[in-house]
Amino acid sequence: MIEAADQHERFLSYFLAHQSEIEAVIGAFVRDWHARQDLLQEVALVLWQKFGEYDASRPFGAWARGITVKKVMQWFAKQHRAPSPLSPETIEAVLAAFDETAPDPDEARQREAALAECLETLPEKSRRLVRMRYEERRTLEEIAQTIASTLDAVNKALSRIRRALRSCIEERLAEVEP
Repeated sequence: MIEAADQHERFLSYFLAHQSEIEAVIGAFVRDWHARQDLLQEVALVLWQKFGEYDASRPFGAWARGITVKKVMQWFAKQHRAPSPLSPETIEAVLAAFDETAPDPDEARQREAALAECLETLPEKSRRLVRMRYEERRTLEEIAQTIASTLDAVNKALSRIRRALRSCIEERLAEVEP
C-alpha cells in the first residue's frame, strides 16, 4: 500500500505542477467554463489511470498535454462540433511552447516533497476524497453515493482541495527558494 501511496503522491505532485498548463490547453479550444471543468476532471482521471505508463525520463507536462489535446478532440467529436479553428500547425506550436517552459527535475522533486507535506495538512475528510478519486479511481458519482452527497458538491469539494493543495505547494516552494 505504501508503494501505491508513493505513486499517488508523485502523480498529484506532477498533476498540480502542470494543472494550469492543462487548463490553458483546454481553454485554448473550449470556451464554455462548465465544459472546461468537466474536461479537466476527465483529463485528470485519464492521466491517473495511465500514470503507470508514464516514462519518468520524459517531461510529464508534454505527456499530459498530449493526452489533454486528445480528450479535447474527443469532446468535440461527442458534441458533434467542429474543433477549434486552430490549425494542426498552430496546435503543435502551442504545445512546443509549453515544452520549452517545462520545469526541471529538481523542481519536480521539490514539488513532490511539498505535496506530501501539504496532503498531511488536509482534514481527514478531504484526504478521503482525494484517495477515493485518485488512488481508488472512483467516479464522481461513486464518491457522491459513498459519502451521501451530490455530484456537484463532490466536484466543488475536489476543486477546492486541488486549489488548496496548489496554494500550499506554492507557499512551501516559495519558502525553499533562495
